[in-house]
Amino acid sequence: MTSPSIKEDRRDVLHAMLVALRDETYQRVRELRHEQEEDTEPAPTDEMDRARGSIDVETHASLIARAEERLRYLDEALGRVDADSYGICAACRKPIGVQRLAAVPFAVYCVDCQRSRVRAEHGWADGAAIQPYDQQWTLPQEMEQQPEYTAGSQEVLAVSGGGPFAQNEESLTPASPERKIHPRKK
Repeated sequence: MTSPSIKEDRRDVLHAMLVALRDETYQRVRELRHEQEEDTEPAPTDEMDRARGSIDVETHASLIARAEERLRYLDEALGRVDADSYGICAACRKPIGVQRLAAVPFAVYCVDCQRSRVRAEHGWADGAAIQPYDQQWTLPQEMEQQPEYTAGSQEVLAVSGGGPFAQNEESLTPASPERKIHPRKK
């Protein structure tokens, strides 16, 4: 059994690590907001520059939203550290692997339980196909009916000119011994 001081030391180290990650994420949000403000300043530009500026603003907004979500996850992880449940899977109650916590410090589930949750969420666990592959394609009705062909309805397509796809009748017949076949030039 671990002594209380080791448990408290571990909690302090985990808490400090999560606080450092949270502070780093706060700083990133500040930087992104500053960049976003710079992108929204109107400048005498053409239509393409305004479009690029609009895309930059939207990109920054998306990055800010993701960083704020990360902040929420880090705050929840700090709460789990304080409640002595950090690093314990919320589903199977087994310890979450150190490598997983190093990669995703705010992980709530172990790799196996997270994989099961994702599969269940998307309907993969019961063998269902994922969208849009879950529906059978059917031939449209207008394609089901075969058109009647007559001798007059067939067209002959001829390619004229010397383009790379042009063929003459001679090239469509088998090569005769007196005709030389030249390899294509690269």
